[in-house]
Amino acid sequence: MSQSHDSHHWVVEEQRALDVTSSEEFDRIAFAMRALALLRPPMTVAVYPKTSGLSVEQGRDLCAEPTGTWAMLGIPPNASRAHIALAVAELAPEGRRPWLLDLLVRAGP
Repeated sequence: MSQSHDSHHWVVEEQRALDVTSSEEFDRIAFAMRALALLRPPMTVAVYPKTSGLSVEQGRDLCAEPTGTWAMLGIPPNASRAHIALAVAELAPEGRRPWLLDLLVRAGP
C-alpha cells in the first residue's frame, strides 16, 4: 500500500482473494501435517480438527529456552487448501513464506 500526498488517501497496489472454504474431499489434517513437515518450524505445533473456523494460535513456551515457542492449528472440515497453506505459512520465517505458500497450494492430495 502506498500513500499519496494527502495523508487521508491510500492506494491499494495489490489485493488477493482467498477461498477459505472448499467442498473438495481431502484429508485436511494430513495436508497440514505434510505442510509442517516441509516447513519444519522451530517450535512445537499441535494440529487438531475443529468444528468451524480455521485458527492459528501461537505462544511462548516458558519451560523451554528463552526463545521457545508453540503453535496450535485448528482445521475445520471445510477448510480450503489455500487457507490451510496460508495458516501454515504464518509459522514460517518471512523469507520462506512466498515459495512455501505457492508449493502448498499447488500440492495434490
